[in-house]
Amino acid sequence: MKQQLLILGNGFDLHCGLRSSYRDFFRSEILYAANESFHLKLLQPGVSGFWESLLLEYYKVYGNQDYNWCDIEAIIKDTLLSIYFGKNYAELNINQGLCFKASMYVHNLHATLNLEELNEIEMFIFQYCVKFISANGGEFKDNIRPLTENLYQQLHNLEKRFCKFLKNQIVNPNKPDQRNEEYIIKAVNLLANLTGIAHYEFHNIDDIMYVDSRNHLNEVFYNLDDTFILNFNYTAIFDILEVESPCYHNNVHGKIYDKYCLQDFAGSNIIFGVDDNLIQSQDMSSDLRIFSKTYRKMFAKGDPYIILPPNDGTSIAIKFYGHSLNEADYSYFQSIFDYYNLYGNSSINLIFYYSKGFENHDAVYNLINEYGKTLTNKNQGKNLMHKLLLENRLHIQEIMNCV
Repeated sequence: MKQQLLILGNGFDLHCGLRSSYRDFFRSEILYAANESFHLKLLQPGVSGFWESLLLEYYKVYGNQDYNWCDIEAIIKDTLLSIYFGKNYAELNINQGLCFKASMYVHNLHATLNLEELNEIEMFIFQYCVKFISANGGEFKDNIRPLTENLYQQLHNLEKRFCKFLKNQIVNPNKPDQRNEEYIIKAVNLLANLTGIAHYEFHNIDDIMYVDSRNHLNEVFYNLDDTFILNFNYTAIFDILEVESPCYHNNVHGKIYDKYCLQDFAGSNIIFGVDDNLIQSQDMSSDLRIFSKTYRKMFAKGDPYIILPPNDGTSIAIKFYGHSLNEADYSYFQSIFDYYNLYGNSSINLIFYYSKGFENHDAVYNLINEYGKTLTNKNQGKNLMHKLLLENRLHIQEIMNCV
């Protein structure tokens, strides 16, 4: 029997009408929008924190340009590397890091510093390091761990803020028994389309649930027993419906509807971070591993393990939808492709779905070629894309508008 692994990204929730992008979050919860008409760019009253302030700095510099300025996880990566290794972080020279320079500045060792070379964002980070080191005393080498822990705790505060932002879009904060039915119906229809479980459209909650009970799904969902969902979003549609999932479902980086996110957000288990490959490649595991999403997944509340379809020769369709396929999650994709021996296993097919206007051909090309570079046989790696196409195992398909 054919099985399927469905990998979902934020495009899924966006397509269903949820304002779940980092840009939406920033404008709703961090930016004081009332001042924009006066060309003032400020934090909202009551909002503070290193990462919130850093996002504001990015907005000041890049706000009218490409959307990627508010990619929080890319900003985390660039910030950590700049703090510890500076512009030349590829050389792993901690003496070039912004906080090492800040330590020199605090101790009046200005002779070798050229602060004019710092751009606006680097200057903001540098000034933060100066303030931290001044408040905690000592040289930078004595402050690496306290600084890292401080940045991590402030990142956790940002995660809690994001958790609240998303949860309030799904559940009415003033009436917890009221849910966003428009989003739920759209999400269920899109899921049904991607998995092929139903060929008709759900119009209301009673179509999805048995009319006589709010605790039982329509029987068509039990065709999902051979489906595995790997969800990079923080939403889980069956949790929102308050029913047991009819398929294997894992939220890779936590979920907002978990009980830990509902208790005043004190124990939010959603994860922002960087790909573990970055930490390992830069040999920074001793201090910066706490920013690795893989490291944090080990200690996440709930089940930290990801369940995949067994690699037993069964035909498996690995489907992607709404995922940017960016490098922050390459560790997961590499592990999945390795597990199934993508190059040599003819029973594995890749299907990349997209909605019109959100084509991702270049991202697919980059993902396959980057994975090819990891293969031991470099010649196989170079012709991986060609082999998948020749064997009809790679498909890029537009999904019809179903919501």
